[in-house]
Amino acid sequence: MELTVLGSGTMTSPPRRNPAGYIIEAEGQFLIMDMGPGIIRQLKWIGVDLLKLNRILISHFHLDHCADLFPLLMNRFLLRRDSNKELTIFGPEGLRSWFEDQARWQGAWLHEALPQLAEWEGVDFEFDGWRVTGRLNLHTSNSLSFRIEKERTLFYSGDTGYQENLIQLATGADLAVVECSLPDHLKQEGHLTPTETARFAREADVKRLLVTHIYPQNDTPDLKEKIQAHFNGEVVIARDFLKIPI
Repeated sequence: MELTVLGSGTMTSPPRRNPAGYIIEAEGQFLIMDMGPGIIRQLKWIGVDLLKLNRILISHFHLDHCADLFPLLMNRFLLRRDSNKELTIFGPEGLRSWFEDQARWQGAWLHEALPQLAEWEGVDFEFDGWRVTGRLNLHTSNSLSFRIEKERTLFYSGDTGYQENLIQLATGADLAVVECSLPDHLKQEGHLTPTETARFAREADVKRLLVTHIYPQNDTPDLKEKIQAHFNGEVVIARDFLKIPI
C-alpha cells in the first residue's frame, strides 16, 4: 500500500507545490483523495492511466480540493465515452446537489455517462476491501476528515483546525496525512499550525506523520524541526511526487 503526493500546497503556493491531491495504490487498486487544480497534470506526470481510476474521495468543496474533478470526467469521456459510469465519487453531505449544480452547465458528454455519487450520511463507505470512515471537522459546515483502512490504516485530515473529536479517528494510524497550513504566529481558524499538528499527532499516537497543505509563509527549512519539538514520532514534510509506503 503506497501513497503518492500529487499536491502538497495551496492556491498561493509556488509551482513546486500543487494544491491538494493524493493517490493511494493497494493491490492494483487506486483511491484518489481530493482533486485540486492541476491534479490531472500531476497524474499524467507519474504515468497513471486515468481510465483505471474508479474511486475518488472529496473532503470538501473548496476549489483547491475539487477543481479538477469535472476536468477529469471530461478527460475520461474523451478517452472512452462510457468510462465515467465506472467511477464512484465519495464526498460530504451535499455532494449530490453540488454535483448537479456544476453538471447542469455541461452537455451530453457528461450526462450520457454519469458517475456514481456516494454522499456521506454518517455510515462508513465500504468497497472492494476498503473501509473509509468520515467525521465532520468543522473547516466548513460539511467538510470531512477520513480514516482509510485496507491493508494498513491511513488518516487524512483534509483542511481542519485542532479538534479533540478527530483524535480517535486518527489513533494508531500507520500514516497520518495532516495539514500544517501556517506558522503559529499567523494562526487562522480552520487550519493547523506546526505546534497544533505536532500536538494532534502526539495525542493520536500515529506511527508516521506526513505534513502537507503548506502555505508559503510556513514553507521554511525548519518546519520539520518545529514539529519535532513537540512530537517524537517520524515526521516527513510532503513534497509533490513523494511516494511513501503506508
